[in-house]
Amino acid sequence: GHIFKLGDKYSSAMKCEFTDEAGAQRAMIMGCYGLGIGRTVAAAIGTYSRGALLGGSAMLFFLWLKSRRKLPGALFLLMLAPLTFQFMPEKWFDRMETIQDYANDGSAQGRINAWHFAFNVATERPIGGGFSVFTPNMFVIYAPDPLDFHAAHSIYFQVLGEHGFLGLFLFLALMFTAWRTGTRILRSTRGVAALKWAHDLAAMCQVAIIGYAVSGAFLSLAYYDLYYYIIAILVILERWVAAQDLGALPVPGKVPVRADALRARNALNGRTG
Repeated sequence: GHIFKLGDKYSSAMKCEFTDEAGAQRAMIMGCYGLGIGRTVAAAIGTYSRGALLGGSAMLFFLWLKSRRKLPGALFLLMLAPLTFQFMPEKWFDRMETIQDYANDGSAQGRINAWHFAFNVATERPIGGGFSVFTPNMFVIYAPDPLDFHAAHSIYFQVLGEHGFLGLFLFLALMFTAWRTGTRILRSTRGVAALKWAHDLAAMCQVAIIGYAVSGAFLSLAYYDLYYYIIAILVILERWVAAQDLGALPVPGKVPVRADALRARNALNGRTG
């Protein structure tokens, strides 16, 4: 991984300050640790996860859709795909092909059996069977194939089985409202140079939600903490943006001029005011 020094670019914009030993207010120096988008994508694809392939493809498409330069972005993706796939072993392609032939794939059939199980539980118990409902004993009662025990392998059916139709409705409503929060931020910050960082952050949060929504359809990660952190970021960001006086925000690249300095400059030029 890498350590990236962000300096005070974002802390100054968000007024994240501290009091130094001299009693002066100073902007925090920020940094972040990352593995890089390219290596993260390659690692996800290399897990042999079909959900990762579908989720990653959806995220890349949405990234392209949100990009300001669509033609260069499309050319980059067209170049990236063959470069990535040429390093994948033959077993990887064999596994990805099972997406089209799921009827003969034992793993896929086990998931479908678990999804039927979750639906049957929710039908009989509208508020679900609780956090420990996916057990071999419960499969004997509710699964079409009682001996084929599997985890939910889907955030949606995991919530459906554990919390019923009401829980699934609340789960989907939370996802929808988080998306709408991001859309409102994008709308209110569009064209505001000083809030470009907030605009980009909201857009990337939506990209993350897309990845979670698509990949999560095949993974038991209904309580994945990062997803809820992203929702919290969107909520806090919207409140922060709403509290800003757009007319008072500094324009990037321009140094604010104090009123007394402006009057002194005018006096030197033979003007008053």
